[in-house]
Amino acid sequence: MRGSICGVLALAAVAGWALPVQGQNTKNSNSQTAGCPVDPNQSAPVRHKPQTYTAEFKVTNVQTLGNGAKITQEYTTVQARDSQSRTLFATTMIQQYGDPTLITRFNVLDQANGNQTTWDSQVKKATILKEPPAEQRHGCWQSPSGNMKQGFLANPSNSANGQADTAGKASTGVHVLTEPQGPQQVQEDLGTATIQGIKAHGRRSTWTTPVGEIGNDQPLVHTQEDWLADGLGIEVRHVDDDPQQGKRTTELVKLDEGEPDPALFQPPEGYEIVTEEMVPCKEP
Repeated sequence: MRGSICGVLALAAVAGWALPVQGQNTKNSNSQTAGCPVDPNQSAPVRHKPQTYTAEFKVTNVQTLGNGAKITQEYTTVQARDSQSRTLFATTMIQQYGDPTLITRFNVLDQANGNQTTWDSQVKKATILKEPPAEQRHGCWQSPSGNMKQGFLANPSNSANGQADTAGKASTGVHVLTEPQGPQQVQEDLGTATIQGIKAHGRRSTWTTPVGEIGNDQPLVHTQEDWLADGLGIEVRHVDDDPQQGKRTTELVKLDEGEPDPALFQPPEGYEIVTEEMVPCKEP
């Protein structure tokens, strides 16, 4: 997972730290998150100096069925980072098929204090998950319930917080960028483009599953585009086109580089606050 806030979020997304979201798919693979920087020449996020911002994204999922019919889902995500290096990820979407009720799930990461706080708009309860002491941050740790896990590198010098990559199956309200593994990966530099008035650099990655590898009678081509805003350290567009899962597009629609409202990083008044301390767990 990397030591930056992006690493923390990628781990949260794949290891099931936060509440799962209907309609999102993840793979058991290396992961990054929308809004986290991706160097066109590297697989790990580029570390940037903390910068304040509030960004809103539109996410569109389109799944094409065997008979040609399409299922389209749209929802929004908001990301924010303040001068205290706290990072918010909030996703608003329909809770389940057939139910038009919207639900917003929140995940706040506080690097300075080693805390992660999660809550949603329906249940008036927030959970604060506290990381282990710095000298104990190695190996696998989890919440008392076992629903939220985190891995730490044995050598913190390899990452600012000592977080390590892990793989899992759950999903958060944070959009997850999956990168399948395999020898047939091809990367292409897409140059620059202007997205919502912001100059961004793009990269396209392509993975091909050969005929017969998973019972497929034709090659399966999975493409992924990442567009990183120059100088901002956030991803302003991501397109993931997977023949098995469908096409997901995440694109910036609004950006404010000022100090976010402090209220964004706190559960609303009247919410029950539950604090949990992480405990050691077995490696997955």
